Amino acid sequence: MSESLGVLALSETKELESEVKGKDYFAFSKGAKLSRPVRIGLWDLELARQNIQNFASGTYRSLPAKQLDKILYTLGMSFYCATDLQKQGDKKTPATFFELFVGNIFARELGVNPRKSVDVLNLDMKATLPTDFLFDLGARKCRIHLPVKLSTRERVVQVWAHQRVLDGVYGMGRFRGILVVGTETKAATETLKVTEICLPDQWSVYQMFISKLRRVYYLDVPARYAALGNVFPYIQVKPLSAFFNEKSKLLSSATD
Repeated sequence: MSESLGVLALSETKELESEVKGKDYFAFSKGAKLSRPVRIGLWDLELARQNIQNFASGTYRSLPAKQLDKILYTLGMSFYCATDLQKQGDKKTPATFFELFVGNIFARELGVNPRKSVDVLNLDMKATLPTDFLFDLGARKCRIHLPVKLSTRERVVQVWAHQRVLDGVYGMGRFRGILVVGTETKAATETLKVTEICLPDQWSVYQMFISKLRRVYYLDVPARYAALGNVFPYIQVKPLSAFFNEKSKLLSSATD
């Protein structure tokens, strides 16, 4: 991340036209290459560089929420943007980085390393369910099912489906589903207009009829998803920084 921040500190930028209410964006540029959209209100390169050692040591969690939002967003986005300037169209490398970035945060906070699959009971054969991360917190405690995605535009229903399998095999609530997402922004190639692609009605259907996610955390929360916490079936969508303050309640309470 330090190298990515260093690269971007020397890169040119290009303002983008935002069609997202209340949010403005720019992109880093290198010749004809442009990075993905970066939200001006959350990007703070100097703050991130000043706190990168605090992030490594874990002391960053005590910072005020607004600063923490900027640090997490900037550190997460820096690698994607630096990668975009080197090799556009590379989806795998940024996705792998974000998975490791989020997995590391949760492993340190939960005090345990995750697994990436779980046994699924079957009378006739041995089978496993591959997932992003599963955290076993110990006997008579809940487990955490932690899917991680750069965006939810592709196959997000799989998150609720995996949670349904875990609920069916191990009992309701034993695995608590927490989805972590980067952003939902997209810039049109020709017009450079930035939009947020959200499907709140589909999410509500998944939450009602497939399974229940306890939380969805974002680096940049879309307003349409944040509003889902106010209407049935009450999907709680928050900034990733909120996890640090509500971790104990989320892990110990039987309800949200």
